[in-house]
Amino acid sequence: MRMRQIEAFRAVMMSGGVTAASAMLNISQPSVSRLIADLEYAVGFPLFERRGGRVHPTAQAETLFEAVQRSFTGLDLLTQAARRIRAHPVGTVRIACLSAIATAVLPPVLARFRERHGEVKVTVEALGQRAIEDRVFLGQADLGIGVASAPREGIRVTPLIRADYVCALPPGHRLAKKDSLQVSDLTGESFIGPMHEADALWNGIDAALAAHGVMVERLLECQQSLPIYAYVEAGLGLAIVEPFSARLFRRLGVTVRPVRPAIGFDFTLLEPDIGPTPPPVSWLADAVRQEAASSLAGS
Repeated sequence: MRMRQIEAFRAVMMSGGVTAASAMLNISQPSVSRLIADLEYAVGFPLFERRGGRVHPTAQAETLFEAVQRSFTGLDLLTQAARRIRAHPVGTVRIACLSAIATAVLPPVLARFRERHGEVKVTVEALGQRAIEDRVFLGQADLGIGVASAPREGIRVTPLIRADYVCALPPGHRLAKKDSLQVSDLTGESFIGPMHEADALWNGIDAALAAHGVMVERLLECQQSLPIYAYVEAGLGLAIVEPFSARLFRRLGVTVRPVRPAIGFDFTLLEPDIGPTPPPVSWLADAVRQEAASSLAGS
């Protein structure tokens, strides 16, 4: 086996196809295919099945990929460290976070940050949970803000806050007269989101509803909470959503009610697990924690 063959195999496994892998490696598709074929000859078993113009990894490939990933972890961490060291001398802090955090929590934090660190440039990416973790792991973000998930080597995680999700109701909905809602009150309602194939955050909402016998009917699914709130405001259904954005959408007529029993999730701060936290990032992490608590207290 040669290193270039392993790199091609890893790229196909990570990207899901030969075309995407060739773009990752900046080589031609035939070159990727040849490297994979040479690796299959070297290891003595097939790595991919070709069906309908797409490649699908075999069981042996999945097992080999686990070993490859372990061997690449050290190199990834070194690359991550170099990126972080390279980023800070030019005075940039990169944040990757959920869209609700970017919209409802970060604005006052960044206003105070600019007063204190006016010379530091800030970039913000609103992403899903997996993408946030990837950005932090690869050293492409100095601070990630997401939900609690399985531990991942190379990422340092600290608790942010536990948030009880709320029920967002369209203007004039029959349940708006209640001060709080029992999960059983939601039986028979038309729900917006979350997507069944989305991450554990959304699946946890489904599990909580199912545990109380609420069968969910969805004609509209969406992964991110901000558009979900907007669809609720348009009268397309109700939703169980994060509470940080509640203040914004109350202004548009959305009714927000607590749900009992509570459906809660732990939010976390993520950093590359390399060296001490730079002072501007440390300040941001503390300020985000304070603002998140204030946001929930006022929601």
